[in-house]
Amino acid sequence: MKKKKCSILLFFIVLQLYAVAQKTGFNFQASINNVKADGFYTIVLTPSINAHLKTDYSDLRIVNDSSRWVPHLLRKPETEHANKSVIYKLKIVKKENSPIATDLIVQSTELTTSNLLLEIKNSDAERSCTLTGSDDLKIWYTINDSIRIRPLGNNSEANSNFSIKFPPCNYKYFKIYISNNGKAPFQIIGAATETTDTTFNATKKIPSYYPSIENPVCLVSQKDSGSISYIKVVQTAPYHFEKISLKIGGVKYYSRKVDLYLPVSATHSFLNPGQLFQSFTISNNSTLQYKLPICNATTFYLIIHNEDNLPVIVEQVKTYSKYREISAWLEIGNAYKLVMDNTEAVTPNYDLKEQINLHERFPIAETGPIKSLGPTFAVTVAANNNKWLIWLGIGMAVIVLCFFTYKLVREIN
Repeated sequence: MKKKKCSILLFFIVLQLYAVAQKTGFNFQASINNVKADGFYTIVLTPSINAHLKTDYSDLRIVNDSSRWVPHLLRKPETEHANKSVIYKLKIVKKENSPIATDLIVQSTELTTSNLLLEIKNSDAERSCTLTGSDDLKIWYTINDSIRIRPLGNNSEANSNFSIKFPPCNYKYFKIYISNNGKAPFQIIGAATETTDTTFNATKKIPSYYPSIENPVCLVSQKDSGSISYIKVVQTAPYHFEKISLKIGGVKYYSRKVDLYLPVSATHSFLNPGQLFQSFTISNNSTLQYKLPICNATTFYLIIHNEDNLPVIVEQVKTYSKYREISAWLEIGNAYKLVMDNTEAVTPNYDLKEQINLHERFPIAETGPIKSLGPTFAVTVAANNNKWLIWLGIGMAVIVLCFFTYKLVREIN
């Protein structure tokens, strides 16, 4: 009987230690809304959410009513491509036919395009055409002035597609001018573009493209000293950023080296900006937009080397992060929330990637305001986050086991 009681006690102790080892604290939460049916949903990682996350997103979790993890998949839509082509229909703005020529204008997408598909009633004729592009329907620029159009008749349908390929362009409008040379024109039914990029989405449930996400406005202060200009940039929160843009004034022509520093201590200043993070050159004939490794510094410094020139004036600094989202299976009737901000968290190892079709887009679940969780909140996490606690539990279990073994041996003697 004593042996049985000892075994039960030992099991209870180990179980409690393992439960403690499975818990750790997160500091912020946001509710997940608009779950109207069981299925996969997408949650967009906004600047306000990123401000409470590490740059590797390892401290982001979805939890349910029982504070248990719900597997999620971190996604970068701009890098996801479909295996099959997607045809995206284009609006025909103008179509005029005559024995002299066919003048066709189509409105493009917001993305770069490298081909146009013309849907034509089956024909065995051949024509030549020119392709031009425009952003305002007034000034047209040449793309290709020597294109041969000869549709291949479709044996199973009455229509066929003819593809016009050209170097990637992002004009808002394309004009196709077909010379008919006194003959009857083609009967053009529609126009489209073909792509393998999943950013084309006819359902319009998500944006048709993924631009960089602009963070809230930065505060900028400048101090000029000798041949150096010191610029302090402060974000209102530690937003993620991997691109910055500058607005420069004061000098019309310039080409200057710029060093970007990140603070490494709380006592940073113009003269003690921290550690060099990136260097680049600003000039009056550049876009003044610069890509960076991802970081989330609240404050950073720009050191501009003016040499013997008049200092430039940095009028504005903007920071941007790439569009990212997570996908997860959510069920109607359950309450879910995001939990964030845990310096001890590591990236969870889910097998969800094998279950999700990366070429499929899901409805978006909105998130509510971000709130503090307080010091007492804990969710169940992977045991490898707390290996030292597990080893402590094993050690204590061994000690308890040795104690009861010793007692048992004495009783037998």
